[in-house]
Amino acid sequence: MKNDILESALNTNSVMRNLDMESWERRDHFTFFQNLKSCNYGVTIQQDVTELLKFRENIKDSGESIRFSDVLYFFAMKSVNAIPEFMTRIVDGKPVIFDKVHPAFTYISKGCTLHSNCLAKYADNYAQQAKNIEISRLNTDKNPTLTPENGEKQNLIYFSIAVGIPFTSLSNPWGDCNIDSVPRIIFGQVTESETGKKILPVSIELLHSLADGKHVAEFFRLFGEMCTNPEKHINI
Repeated sequence: MKNDILESALNTNSVMRNLDMESWERRDHFTFFQNLKSCNYGVTIQQDVTELLKFRENIKDSGESIRFSDVLYFFAMKSVNAIPEFMTRIVDGKPVIFDKVHPAFTYISKGCTLHSNCLAKYADNYAQQAKNIEISRLNTDKNPTLTPENGEKQNLIYFSIAVGIPFTSLSNPWGDCNIDSVPRIIFGQVTESETGKKILPVSIELLHSLADGKHVAEFFRLFGEMCTNPEKHINI
């Protein structure tokens, strides 16, 4: 793989801007929640992915193929990059906002039984995002690691897939919320409801000092619309 292609796919740079604590609307909420021992919270929903899986099968029948996890990461990343609160972080103890954030995801490398951590550059079209993710996987096959270069940066979204677990709630390990401010998004096992709908559990955890329930609701609204109308958002 050419170095320039690899570097482009793994380029997780963003523009960071400090938030003015004097004029920032969340100033009091930020201070209140950051003074708690733990200020992260989580929400889990059961997302209907029936239309998305139908779309994927239709694509397969036409001779194309899309990876389910790639689509989930892409839909989630499009959603978070449309919501300022999901791009707000804490750096050096102060609130900042990035112009974009990038996916960081777990992956079991070939020949391994335990996962590695991967990073990929965010792209606002599916084909490029899937390409970046695949290049990251291939690179990780050669260099499996829990600590990829730039993995300590805050301009990320952490993803994982709980294979085989149709969870109804979930919690993640967190570090010090004055340093560790990256939201976590976990996908579970797809199951079928009594009415024949395909249901995917989706969990989000994030800092209450940076975002409220209404922002999580907006994420799920955007993500859900993409799952219901995948043909509007996926180019292959």
